Amino acid sequence: MKSRDFNILIVEDEFIAFEYLKNILLSLDFNNIFQAKSAKESIEIVKKQHIDLALMDINIEGNLDGIECAKVINKEYFIPIIYTTAYGDTNTINETKQSNVFGYLVKPFSLQDVEATIKVVIHLLSKFDKEKKTKETEPLSDFIALTKDYKYYPKTATLTYKAKPISLTKKELSVLNFFCRNINQNISYDTMREYIWYSKNVSSSTIRDTVSRLKNKIPEVNIENIINFGYVLKKDKS
Repeated sequence: MKSRDFNILIVEDEFIAFEYLKNILLSLDFNNIFQAKSAKESIEIVKKQHIDLALMDINIEGNLDGIECAKVINKEYFIPIIYTTAYGDTNTINETKQSNVFGYLVKPFSLQDVEATIKVVIHLLSKFDKEKKTKETEPLSDFIALTKDYKYYPKTATLTYKAKPISLTKKELSVLNFFCRNINQNISYDTMREYIWYSKNVSSSTIRDTVSRLKNKIPEVNIENIINFGYVLKKDKS
């Protein structure tokens, strides 16, 4: 992906710090820049805009700090997070691992620091895209009958119940799509981290919460929990 096509969200409540980081990004030819000062503003932006990367300050205004903000966002959206922080201690770093962390920038940082960190993220995203395309090369039928009433259409990523579309979040749809491509196969948490969340640092509780919401929306579809391992989607044989 070219720099000019990359949408970057800067979550920073200090004007000088935001302007400094924005000017660095502009000098690196990243022109699509969005700003949020709080978790609330961040969530509103990602709902309306496709964001490729977020530069997240940990200490931001509002009830949620940057780490908690990232956790909320990652429940619904795949957005790589680079934390910008004055704290590089072990406790802070360990806490960020519960989110979709791709890197850290410890203040004060330079143009070279930002450039190197973003290049690593772009490389990882390119690698994930290639792996995803490889995983999805096998052709699927027009629809998959999960039960008599539930049908999933992979070409349009649509789930229907008695011919009526069911509303799913992007993350719920990603989970269902992956399950449908691997019907009757045991899928581990690690596999889901790699191919759905694209991050080894996503917690099992985040995965369980997403699958639980999905199961509540499609209660007749047989998604079984495998204790301490993951899940399996079993197709209805009737």
